[in-house]
Amino acid sequence: MSLNLGISTMVYYHENIEKLLPYLAEWQIKLIEIKPHIGHFEYQDINMIDQLKKQLDHLNILVKAIHMPINGVDISHPQEYDRVRSIREIEKTIMVALRLGAKLIVIHPGGSCSSPDDREKRMYHCVNSLTEILEFCQPWNIKLAIENTLPGRLGDRWEEIKQIIERIPSEDLGICFDSGHYFLNQKHDERGGLNLDKEPINWQKYLLHMHIHDNDGKEDLHLLPGGGCFPWVSLISYLKEIQYQGALIIELKEQLQLPQYLDKIKDTFDQLEAFAKR
Repeated sequence: MSLNLGISTMVYYHENIEKLLPYLAEWQIKLIEIKPHIGHFEYQDINMIDQLKKQLDHLNILVKAIHMPINGVDISHPQEYDRVRSIREIEKTIMVALRLGAKLIVIHPGGSCSSPDDREKRMYHCVNSLTEILEFCQPWNIKLAIENTLPGRLGDRWEEIKQIIERIPSEDLGICFDSGHYFLNQKHDERGGLNLDKEPINWQKYLLHMHIHDNDGKEDLHLLPGGGCFPWVSLISYLKEIQYQGALIIELKEQLQLPQYLDKIKDTFDQLEAFAKR
């Protein structure tokens, strides 16, 4: 099995995305997920987007996915104004994906839940929002991948993600598996193992995309795989079993000393590839 490994541009949040590209070219990293952020990637600046596309094509770098905007965007928001505004921001991101040649948008299903009643209301709003966004996507063959979330937020349970998928029967809707979030949501007595085959998800059908990063089981640290306690050998083995063909995007915390860190990223690529060849 050959892995489609890439990185999220989150690793260089403090700089304009164009400053990241020469480093990617030098280290021969050809697959990225773009994460919008003020000062990093302005998804409403058309001139910047067109210039970025020219540079990406010149360097032969593929944009596999675009992450939805984070700040203030919540498709499950109980206030209608905020929910609709969130939908429109994601629709703008879809148009950016179309311009950059990306075919996938990663979406968080919802925000923090204050009570069981709030969680139920947020689920209702999430389903309505996703239904509208999918209709918007349809003419351009762009898919949506629902990311499992941090503890306490809508989508932190696979049962909820299954419910969302079942309520919206669409071939353009699937899952983005986030290893760090998965690990934080595991019960303490289950950590160190991988129980994806026991979760209520048809992974072979719905797994479209992956965020891979590590942590200590306590905080969302966004470490390199191997820097925490996540069972990487088991994950790669399971991906081989289900014949996963999508990307594995390493999603790391911001790095001020990027050139030195890229050496570590490439070493991690090699380690994961070695796991896949076992």
